[in-house]
Amino acid sequence: MKAYKVSFEIKSSTITPFQSDTLWGYFAWACFHIWGEKFGREFIDANKNGSPTLVSNAYPEGYLPVPIIEIKRTEKIEKGEIFKQVKKRKFMKIENFEKIKDELEWNKLFEVLVNEIKDETENRKVWEVETQTVMRNKISRLTFTTSGFGELFGTEETFYGSNVKLWFAVKTDFLSKEQIEAILKYIELSGFGADASIGKGNLKFTSIENFKLPESENPNAFMTISNFIPTKDDLDNVDGTNLWYKIFTKYPKVGGHFALTDPFKKPLVFMEAGSVFKVKTHKDFYGQILNGVHSNPDIVQFAYAFPLKVRVGV
Repeated sequence: MKAYKVSFEIKSSTITPFQSDTLWGYFAWACFHIWGEKFGREFIDANKNGSPTLVSNAYPEGYLPVPIIEIKRTEKIEKGEIFKQVKKRKFMKIENFEKIKDELEWNKLFEVLVNEIKDETENRKVWEVETQTVMRNKISRLTFTTSGFGELFGTEETFYGSNVKLWFAVKTDFLSKEQIEAILKYIELSGFGADASIGKGNLKFTSIENFKLPESENPNAFMTISNFIPTKDDLDNVDGTNLWYKIFTKYPKVGGHFALTDPFKKPLVFMEAGSVFKVKTHKDFYGQILNGVHSNPDIVQFAYAFPLKVRVGV
């Protein structure tokens, strides 16, 4: 599969996180809206039948998720403030991931992250992101005015500094680079995520380029850079009990006209980006497209891993 790096800037506050399944959902909707129902269904079927279009979460430019790996605890390290900072770390520089991808183990990861944190302390923050609760008035759809009863509600919005640039990866044999460019233009015009109709999620895509993923040439494991749900075969392929992960429950929503009647899918438990699986055999992709997630049987859920090959030291 061909791999691409997509870079973009954020021109407004956002409500919806830039997670892999949501980005993939925009790709799917764009296929229907730009090229018609036949092409859209072919895109969905390809993802179901062994030719998926993989999409990662979005990350700050130049960064990847910190691998989730077993912590080797020592009393001296745990008492230090730097240990707390390392544990809270969500992202690491791609150039530093290159240093550990062939020997991924806690001591080496800790050393790399400590140096990275010290460097950022000297050079201030690399990016600025702040989440705030924004209060709004409830508006009547009949009168287009407030009711007069003080019906306020809050929305969590994320604000990005002007220096912040994000990127995500796409890996596909189904879509051409030109088709991906058309999809990105569609997302620019439609807006991304919740409240796009009132200006939230205003994105500007700045580049799409061929991308060589930072991977080990002698792997025995993979790290996912998307959220995903493994299949039984994926779990059977794990080498012993050597998997390190965090999970979270997501309450996905549908988009487009489906959202007018029944916007919610069933809640699903995902493994977070950064999860690491030591495997017996390597595959191009892991995870699945889920059916039966909504009252409408045509609606599916993207839950593929975007794997980076690594070598773990266990």
